[in-house]
Amino acid sequence: MSIVAQPPQYRLDPHARFRVMDDEGIFVLQEAGEVLVVNRVGAFIVEQLKTERSLDEVAEAIAERYEVDLERARADASALIGELVQAGAIAQT
Repeated sequence: MSIVAQPPQYRLDPHARFRVMDDEGIFVLQEAGEVLVVNRVGAFIVEQLKTERSLDEVAEAIAERYEVDLERARADASALIGELVQAGAIAQT
């Protein structure tokens, strides 16, 4: 019997607050006492993570919404999600 590993899932960290204002996303990281700002596409990515999603699910949503190549969407989402995980804004489950 082989076990297939599930891809990691991501979601907003429960200690982070996120709002979209004027096409930008603003995080308030309560534990770190920091504020982070992401652009319009970044805000769209974060909005996708209000429920748990995999990187591939987020990339598919970006490719569809912005009509970009799936590989490009995946690379951009991966970079931003990685940065936000390090900052404590996004949690990997």
